[in-house]
Amino acid sequence: MGYTRKRAVLSEIERLCSMALLAYGDSADALKTGEAERFWRSLEWLRAAADQLDRLLWPGDTAEWLGISERSPLHQTGQWPLPTRPAGMPLAECAGFFDAGALPELLVAVAELNQAAQDRTAYLRQMV
Repeated sequence: MGYTRKRAVLSEIERLCSMALLAYGDSADALKTGEAERFWRSLEWLRAAADQLDRLLWPGDTAEWLGISERSPLHQTGQWPLPTRPAGMPLAECAGFFDAGALPELLVAVAELNQAAQDRTAYLRQMV
């Protein structure tokens, strides 16, 4: 992978990681304020960002280049159930659509990937 492609991939990874972390923060705020629709949409954005990260990292050598294991929660995001939310569903039921145990692991994986991408970007800048 050439320098320009590496920089583009790293930039996209950093953007998606930021989006995932912001979406999680927004979902936590929505949970506190009892806004079911906002909570639901924020978790959908989190999942969409994680799914895109999965597609960028696998298959191929990008995950290996960044030191991300095949067993990463990022590689499992496509398996999250995400049925269509019926209108007016209570907040507690919205939360039940997501595996609360897997969410912290996913967030840690996103944060670690973001740091790895930033480190690689800094390294590439030094090399040029």
